[in-house]
Formats: sequence, structure tokens, C-alpha cells
Amino acid sequence: MPHAWIEYSSNIEHDEEIQTLGPALHKAMMDSGIFPLAGIRIRLLPIQNALIADGNPRNAFVHIVLRIGHGRDEATQKRVADEIFGALTRHLAALSERRPTAIAFEVQEMHPTLNYKANSIRKFMNQDGI
Repeated sequence: MPHAWIEYSSNIEHDEEIQTLGPALHKAMMDSGIFPLAGIRIRLLPIQNALIADGNPRNAFVHIVLRIGHGRDEATQKRVADEIFGALTRHLAALSERRPTAIAFEVQEMHPTLNYKANSIRKFMNQDGI
């Protein structure tokens, strides 16, 4: 399971980099080689009301939290976080060049026993020939 929450300021909602951010993150997660396809969830949430830095309405932000299943060693987590953050910053580079943009990324490991799931996606993925 990797679940990603992407919050971004609504003033960049229509920029191409935001429109394609979900697929770019999905690819980076798949390229890491450690996340099962059926477990990937990506949520994109525009934030309508935000004050950023000095309050200039041009300021923008993208904040991503990636929650991963318990059990991977810290070196693996760091490697994957570095790879994904690198992919994200490359994807958002043109946006950051056009306007003031703060990009934040955090990886959180889920609790080993207080994490519950029910998932029939694999069953349907197999039926669909994926």
C-alpha cells in the first residue's frame, strides 16, 4: 500500500503540471519497484483557501504526503523517497520557474497493527487482464 495525498493551492489547478501530476506520481511510485500496483491510491485535492508566505496571490504550493505500509528498512524508504521527490520536482520544475511555488513531500510509515484494509481490486484487475 502506498497512498498519496496531494494538496495544492487552487491558483495552479489548471496548470498542465498539476493536471498531469497524478500520473507522474503514479509512474514514480511504480518505477520504485517496491509498491504493488493494486495498492496505489492517489488523491488530488485543490485547496481553495490558503495564505502562502507573504500572502501574494501568485504564490502557490504543492504538498504531498505518501503513506506506506510498515516493514521496509530506512535505507529503502530513503531511496524511494529520494527517487519520488526527484521525479516530482522535475515534473514541477517549469511551474516553479513561472511562479513562486513551494513543494513539500513527506513519507509516513503506517502503524504495523493499527492499519486495516479490505480490497477486491486485485480480483478485478486479473479479470480485466491487467
